[in-house]
Amino acid sequence: MSAPTQHDEVRKVYLRCRLGKSELSRLFSQAAEGISASAVAVSTQRDSSRYSAGSLSDLVDHVRNSNASGNLDSWDNLAFEADDGVGDRKITIKADTERVEVQVSGRDATWVHGQGARIEILLEGANGRELGDPVARAEAKKTLRILSLSFIATVVTFVVSAPFQKSPTPYVEFPLLWIQLGVMVFLLGLFWGASAVIKRANRAVLTPTADVSHGSWWSRASSADKIALSALFFAAGSFIVAFVTLSKELMK
Repeated sequence: MSAPTQHDEVRKVYLRCRLGKSELSRLFSQAAEGISASAVAVSTQRDSSRYSAGSLSDLVDHVRNSNASGNLDSWDNLAFEADDGVGDRKITIKADTERVEVQVSGRDATWVHGQGARIEILLEGANGRELGDPVARAEAKKTLRILSLSFIATVVTFVVSAPFQKSPTPYVEFPLLWIQLGVMVFLLGLFWGASAVIKRANRAVLTPTADVSHGSWWSRASSADKIALSALFFAAGSFIVAFVTLSKELMK
């Protein structure tokens, strides 16, 4: 029977990480701290082949010099492992185009928790957010609640106010409230369209062969997304101007 053992272990999953060559180099350098370079392995799988090397730069060169198919600058997975071989310090990092999974374990509790905290700082600096972050969940719920209440309030106002219009058939001969409802629906659509563009600009990125852009979501958005979003806001402005003009005409 083997002797009882005890290990400390930290496991976390991060979303939206924007990892380019510089971020990955810093991340792997930090992860390997305190472990011999000979005990480090970086790997990736392309099709049915797995490529491994002792460092990220060596792995990139290995893939570029291989017979792998497709765009060799396009990566969708990357794995890092460092193990001192005696059970004191071990860390694995698995990254793809959606998430980064970090697992730190060993008998050296100070190193385990310290590495976990330092890696968290690096990933948060790369736009990463921990899966299940209560702050992010609270913000999402708050936004959804505001939108829902705004839409409900508009519908209630429409239903309650229509019968009090002077027209005997307010829903047909007095379309102002219908227009107001249409404006609300249009603005909600505008909000969701803008949200989709922002979400796409904030999506996870894994690019070991090149650096990635940081800064605001607008600076990271593609030219097509910027044009689409600008067109949406222009349409919204035109729609509101038309609504105000038509409302004045109807109220005469």
